[in-house]
Amino acid sequence: MSFAVALLCHPIGTLTALVVGIVSALYAAQSRRFLPAFTAVAAGLLTILAFLQVPPNAAGLVCLGVGVALLHAEFFWPSFGIAGVLGLGTAALGSFALLAALAPVPRGVIALLAAFMLLAAVARTMRLRTLPP
Repeated sequence: MSFAVALLCHPIGTLTALVVGIVSALYAAQSRRFLPAFTAVAAGLLTILAFLQVPPNAAGLVCLGVGVALLHAEFFWPSFGIAGVLGLGTAALGSFALLAALAPVPRGVIALLAAFMLLAAVARTMRLRTLPP
């Protein structure tokens, strides 16, 4: 097995490809440019390749999707931070579930980093949406 495939099939590599795909898809949806769209498609295909090698936790994927949706809801409706905190926690829980093969401490740290990266990406894309062209 080549080094690139081994790195991608590790749980951290798979989660990284998934988060990069989500972040670039969010950015591509708002900016409508080629490079973020190409990055989103490439990261999505790499994630699918990694998920073919190591099957993902379905509950983790659902929690990650619900977390991203709640982070978006925080910026659309006034929830006084409730949706943001719930979205951050749900995204971290989903990332934690996807990293089941790791030890608990690095698993939690990486899950929180992924959740905060998703929060930053959602905040950035919402800012792009509100700025004039």
